Amino acid sequence: MPIKKVHQSVPAEVVAPPPVRPPTPWVPSQPPPPPAEDPDEYPSEDGLPMASSVEHALWMIACFRLLVHWFRGRTDVFVGIDLLVFYMRGNKRTSVAPDVFVSFGVPMRKLRSYKVWEAGKPPDVVWEFGSRSTVKGDAKEKKEKYRRMGVREYWLVDPDGGYHDRRVRGFELVSGQYVELPWDEVPDGTVTVWSPLLQLEQRFIDGQLRFWDRKTGKYLELPEEEERGAREQAESRADSEAQARKEAESRAESEAQARKVEMRKRKALEAQVAELKARARTPRDLE
Repeated sequence: MPIKKVHQSVPAEVVAPPPVRPPTPWVPSQPPPPPAEDPDEYPSEDGLPMASSVEHALWMIACFRLLVHWFRGRTDVFVGIDLLVFYMRGNKRTSVAPDVFVSFGVPMRKLRSYKVWEAGKPPDVVWEFGSRSTVKGDAKEKKEKYRRMGVREYWLVDPDGGYHDRRVRGFELVSGQYVELPWDEVPDGTVTVWSPLLQLEQRFIDGQLRFWDRKTGKYLELPEEEERGAREQAESRADSEAQARKEAESRAESEAQARKVEMRKRKALEAQVAELKARARTPRDLE
Protein backbone atom coordinates (compact mmCIF):
# COMPACT_ATOMS: atom_id res chain seq x y z
CA MET A 1 0.00 0.00 0.00
CA PRO A 2 1.56 3.35 -1.07
CA ILE A 3 2.42 5.88 1.58
CA LYS A 4 0.72 9.17 1.16
CA LYS A 5 2.65 12.40 1.85
CA VAL A 6 1.06 14.59 4.41
CA HIS A 7 1.37 18.31 3.78
CA GLN A 8 1.21 20.53 6.78
CA SER A 9 0.57 24.20 6.44
CA VAL A 10 2.87 26.64 8.25
CA PRO A 11 1.26 29.49 10.12
CA ALA A 12 1.76 32.86 8.45
CA GLU A 13 3.32 34.32 11.54
CA VAL A 14 6.16 31.81 11.36
CA VAL A 15 7.38 32.81 7.80
CA ALA A 16 10.13 35.54 7.98
CA PRO A 17 9.67 38.52 5.61
CA PRO A 18 12.41 39.15 3.02
CA PRO A 19 15.09 41.69 4.08
CA VAL A 20 14.57 45.22 2.92
CA ARG A 21 17.65 46.58 1.02
CA PRO A 22 18.29 50.32 0.88
CA PRO A 23 18.10 51.79 -2.60
CA THR A 24 21.43 52.10 -4.45
CA PRO A 25 22.43 55.75 -4.66
CA TRP A 26 22.76 57.13 -8.17
CA VAL A 27 26.31 57.99 -9.21
CA PRO A 28 26.87 59.97 -12.41
CA SER A 29 28.99 58.16 -14.94
CA GLN A 30 32.64 59.30 -15.14
CA PRO A 31 34.87 59.07 -18.20
CA PRO A 32 37.56 56.43 -17.84
CA PRO A 33 41.01 57.77 -16.82
CA PRO A 34 43.38 58.32 -19.69
CA PRO A 35 45.74 55.41 -20.17
CA ALA A 36 49.32 55.88 -19.08
CA GLU A 37 51.55 56.97 -21.92
CA ASP A 38 53.31 54.03 -23.45
CA PRO A 39 56.85 54.87 -24.61
CA ASP A 40 56.45 52.34 -27.39
CA GLU A 41 53.62 54.43 -28.77
CA TYR A 42 56.23 56.76 -30.29
CA PRO A 43 58.34 54.94 -32.86
CA SER A 44 62.11 54.97 -32.75
CA GLU A 45 62.47 54.71 -36.52
CA ASP A 46 60.88 56.47 -39.44
CA GLY A 47 61.60 53.73 -41.95
CA LEU A 48 64.11 55.89 -43.82
CA PRO A 49 67.81 55.07 -44.18
CA MET A 50 70.23 56.82 -41.86
CA ALA A 51 72.01 58.46 -44.79
CA SER A 52 71.81 58.64 -48.55
CA SER A 53 75.31 57.18 -48.99
CA VAL A 54 78.21 55.70 -47.08
CA GLU A 55 80.06 59.03 -47.29
CA HIS A 56 76.99 60.82 -45.90
CA ALA A 57 76.90 58.43 -42.94
CA LEU A 58 80.63 58.84 -42.31
CA TRP A 59 80.29 62.64 -42.20
CA MET A 60 77.48 62.36 -39.67
CA ILE A 61 79.34 59.84 -37.51
CA ALA A 62 82.55 61.89 -37.52
CA CYS A 63 80.63 65.02 -36.44
CA PHE A 64 78.78 63.07 -33.74
CA ARG A 65 81.97 61.50 -32.37
CA LEU A 66 83.83 64.81 -32.31
CA LEU A 67 81.03 66.44 -30.30
CA VAL A 68 80.66 63.51 -27.90
CA HIS A 69 84.40 63.54 -27.25
CA TRP A 70 84.43 67.32 -26.86
CA PHE A 71 81.66 67.23 -24.21
CA ARG A 72 82.90 64.03 -22.53
CA GLY A 73 83.59 65.83 -19.25
CA ARG A 74 80.07 67.21 -18.94
CA THR A 75 76.92 65.43 -17.76
CA ASP A 76 74.47 68.10 -18.92
CA VAL A 77 74.92 67.86 -22.68
CA PHE A 78 73.03 65.43 -24.90
CA VAL A 79 74.39 64.66 -28.37
CA GLY A 80 72.12 62.78 -30.78
CA ILE A 81 72.54 61.30 -34.24
CA ASP A 82 69.69 60.36 -36.61
CA LEU A 83 67.29 60.28 -33.66
CA LEU A 84 63.58 60.99 -34.07
CA VAL A 85 62.64 64.22 -32.31
CA PHE A 86 58.95 64.44 -31.37
CA TYR A 87 57.79 68.00 -30.71
CA MET A 88 54.01 67.63 -30.18
CA ARG A 89 52.82 65.40 -27.38
CA GLY A 90 50.12 62.94 -28.40
CA ASN A 91 50.88 63.22 -32.11
CA LYS A 92 53.47 60.69 -33.16
CA ARG A 93 53.48 62.03 -36.69
CA THR A 94 54.99 65.35 -35.66
CA SER A 95 58.64 64.35 -35.70
CA VAL A 96 61.87 65.20 -37.46
CA ALA A 97 65.18 63.34 -37.56
CA PRO A 98 68.21 65.67 -37.47
CA ASP A 99 71.48 64.24 -38.75
CA VAL A 100 73.22 65.44 -35.57
CA PHE A 101 72.05 67.66 -32.71
CA VAL A 102 73.11 68.97 -29.30
CA SER A 103 70.91 69.85 -26.33
CA PHE A 104 72.40 71.73 -23.38
CA GLY A 105 70.97 71.02 -19.95
CA VAL A 106 69.85 67.52 -20.97
CA PRO A 107 71.87 64.58 -19.57
CA MET A 108 73.51 62.20 -22.00
CA ARG A 109 71.79 58.80 -21.88
CA LYS A 110 70.38 56.12 -24.14
CA LEU A 111 67.13 57.19 -25.80
CA ARG A 112 64.92 55.49 -28.37
CA SER A 113 63.62 58.90 -29.39
CA TYR A 114 63.88 62.49 -28.21
CA LYS A 115 60.62 63.92 -26.86
CA VAL A 116 60.69 67.65 -26.36
CA TRP A 117 58.17 67.58 -23.48
CA GLU A 118 60.24 64.99 -21.58
CA ALA A 119 63.59 66.68 -22.22
CA GLY A 120 62.03 70.01 -21.29
CA LYS A 121 63.36 71.75 -24.39
CA PRO A 122 64.05 71.28 -28.09
CA PRO A 123 67.59 70.71 -29.35
CA ASP A 124 69.81 73.79 -29.21
CA VAL A 125 72.02 73.09 -32.23
CA VAL A 126 71.14 71.00 -35.29
CA TRP A 127 73.27 69.89 -38.26
CA GLU A 128 71.99 68.63 -41.59
CA PHE A 129 74.46 67.20 -44.11
CA GLY A 130 73.17 67.89 -47.59
CA SER A 131 72.83 65.31 -50.34
CA ARG A 132 71.02 65.21 -53.65
CA SER A 133 67.90 63.72 -52.05
CA THR A 134 67.82 65.88 -48.89
CA VAL A 135 69.19 69.30 -49.81
CA LYS A 136 65.81 70.88 -50.66
CA GLY A 137 64.09 69.57 -47.54
CA ASP A 138 67.01 70.64 -45.34
CA ALA A 139 66.84 74.21 -46.62
CA LYS A 140 63.04 74.54 -46.50
CA GLU A 141 60.76 72.07 -44.66
CA LYS A 142 63.22 71.01 -41.98
CA LYS A 143 64.47 74.52 -41.46
CA GLU A 144 60.92 75.72 -40.89
CA LYS A 145 60.24 72.90 -38.40
CA TYR A 146 63.37 73.74 -36.46
CA ARG A 147 62.40 77.41 -36.44
CA ARG A 148 58.98 76.62 -35.01
CA MET A 149 60.47 74.24 -32.46
CA GLY A 150 62.88 76.93 -31.26
CA VAL A 151 66.19 75.37 -32.33
CA ARG A 152 68.67 78.16 -31.60
CA GLU A 153 71.31 77.31 -34.20
CA TYR A 154 70.79 75.50 -37.49
CA TRP A 155 73.71 74.36 -39.63
CA LEU A 156 73.68 73.31 -43.28
CA VAL A 157 76.77 71.39 -44.37
CA ASP A 158 77.47 70.75 -48.05
CA PRO A 159 80.14 68.02 -48.14
CA ASP A 160 79.92 67.39 -51.89
CA GLY A 161 79.82 71.07 -52.81
CA GLY A 162 77.35 72.59 -55.24
CA TYR A 163 74.18 72.17 -53.17
CA HIS A 164 74.50 75.33 -51.08
CA ASP A 165 76.32 78.61 -51.56
CA ARG A 166 79.08 77.49 -49.23
CA ARG A 167 80.27 74.27 -47.65
CA VAL A 168 79.17 75.45 -44.20
CA ARG A 169 76.27 77.81 -43.43
CA GLY A 170 75.00 78.66 -39.98
CA PHE A 171 71.73 80.28 -38.89
CA GLU A 172 70.92 81.83 -35.52
CA LEU A 173 67.37 82.17 -34.19
CA VAL A 174 66.73 85.87 -33.53
CA SER A 175 63.23 87.04 -32.51
CA GLY A 176 61.72 83.84 -33.89
CA GLN A 177 63.44 84.06 -37.27
CA TYR A 178 66.67 82.55 -38.60
CA VAL A 179 69.44 85.02 -39.40
CA GLU A 180 72.50 83.72 -41.22
CA LEU A 181 75.73 83.86 -39.23
CA PRO A 182 78.63 85.79 -40.80
CA TRP A 183 81.36 83.77 -42.47
CA ASP A 184 85.03 84.35 -43.16
CA GLU A 185 87.96 82.69 -44.90
CA VAL A 186 91.17 81.47 -43.29
CA PRO A 187 94.49 81.96 -45.14
CA ASP A 188 94.16 78.69 -47.05
CA GLY A 189 90.77 79.77 -48.43
CA THR A 190 88.64 77.52 -46.19
CA VAL A 191 85.29 79.02 -45.19
CA THR A 192 84.86 79.30 -41.43
CA VAL A 193 81.75 80.27 -39.43
CA TRP A 194 81.69 81.09 -35.71
CA SER A 195 79.14 79.27 -33.53
CA PRO A 196 78.05 81.49 -30.59
CA LEU A 197 76.54 78.54 -28.70
CA LEU A 198 79.44 76.14 -29.13
CA GLN A 199 82.13 78.85 -28.95
CA LEU A 200 83.86 77.09 -31.82
CA GLU A 201 84.54 77.81 -35.48
CA GLN A 202 83.08 75.36 -37.96
CA ARG A 203 84.97 74.51 -41.14
CA PHE A 204 84.66 71.80 -43.76
CA ILE A 205 88.18 70.59 -44.40
CA ASP A 206 89.92 67.32 -45.24
CA GLY A 207 86.61 65.77 -46.27
CA GLN A 208 84.70 66.39 -43.04
CA LEU A 209 83.26 69.05 -40.77
CA ARG A 210 85.92 70.22 -38.34
CA PHE A 211 85.67 72.40 -35.23
CA TRP A 212 88.39 74.97 -34.54
CA ASP A 213 89.03 76.00 -30.94
CA ARG A 214 90.30 79.57 -30.78
CA LYS A 215 91.54 79.08 -27.20
CA THR A 216 93.95 76.29 -28.08
CA GLY A 217 94.50 77.24 -31.72
CA LYS A 218 93.78 73.64 -32.70
CA TYR A 219 91.06 71.50 -34.29
CA LEU A 220 88.99 69.23 -32.07
CA GLU A 221 90.30 65.70 -32.39
CA LEU A 222 88.75 62.26 -32.27
CA PRO A 223 89.99 59.89 -29.55
CA GLU A 224 92.22 57.98 -31.96
CA GLU A 225 93.65 61.25 -33.28
CA GLU A 226 94.48 62.36 -29.75
CA GLU A 227 96.07 58.99 -29.01
CA ARG A 228 98.09 59.13 -32.20
CA GLY A 229 99.15 62.70 -31.43
CA ALA A 230 100.11 61.75 -27.87
CA ARG A 231 102.06 58.76 -29.17
CA GLU A 232 103.87 60.88 -31.74
CA GLN A 233 104.66 63.49 -29.08
CA ALA A 234 105.99 60.78 -26.77
CA GLU A 235 108.14 59.36 -29.56
CA SER A 236 109.37 62.83 -30.49
CA ARG A 237 110.12 63.57 -26.83
CA ALA A 238 111.99 60.27 -26.51
CA ASP A 239 113.99 61.07 -29.65
CA SER A 240 114.77 64.54 -28.31
CA GLU A 241 115.86 63.11 -24.97
CA ALA A 242 118.03 60.53 -26.71
CA GLN A 243 119.57 63.24 -28.87
CA ALA A 244 120.12 65.39 -25.78
CA ARG A 245 121.83 62.48 -24.00
CA LYS A 246 124.00 61.84 -27.04
CA GLU A 247 124.96 65.50 -27.24
CA ALA A 248 125.67 65.57 -23.49
CA GLU A 249 127.88 62.49 -23.79
CA SER A 250 129.69 64.01 -26.76
CA ARG A 251 130.14 67.26 -24.87
CA ALA A 252 131.42 65.41 -21.81
CA GLU A 253 133.85 63.47 -23.97
CA SER A 254 135.07 66.67 -25.61
CA GLU A 255 135.50 68.30 -22.21
CA ALA A 256 137.43 65.29 -20.93
CA GLN A 257 139.66 65.37 -24.00
CA ALA A 258 140.19 69.10 -23.52
CA ARG A 259 141.18 68.51 -19.89
CA LYS A 260 143.69 65.88 -20.98
CA VAL A 261 145.21 68.26 -23.52
CA GLU A 262 145.33 71.01 -20.89
CA MET A 263 146.99 68.64 -18.46
CA ARG A 264 149.63 67.71 -21.00
CA LYS A 265 150.28 71.35 -21.79
CA ARG A 266 150.58 72.18 -18.11
CA LYS A 267 153.03 69.38 -17.50
CA ALA A 268 155.09 70.43 -20.52
CA LEU A 269 155.15 74.01 -19.28
CA GLU A 270 156.20 72.94 -15.81
CA ALA A 271 158.98 70.88 -17.32
CA GLN A 272 160.17 73.87 -19.35
CA VAL A 273 160.16 76.12 -16.28
CA ALA A 274 162.12 73.57 -14.30
CA GLU A 275 164.69 73.28 -17.07
CA LEU A 276 165.09 77.05 -17.29
CA LYS A 277 165.57 77.27 -13.58
CA ALA A 278 168.23 74.58 -13.73
CA ARG A 279 170.08 76.36 -16.51
CA ALA A 280 169.97 79.68 -14.67
CA ARG A 281 171.82 78.35 -11.67
CA THR A 282 175.45 79.45 -11.21
CA PRO A 283 178.27 77.83 -9.16
CA ARG A 284 177.60 80.44 -6.51
CA ASP A 285 174.09 79.27 -6.32
CA LEU A 286 175.37 75.76 -5.75
CA GLU A 287 177.52 76.79 -2.69
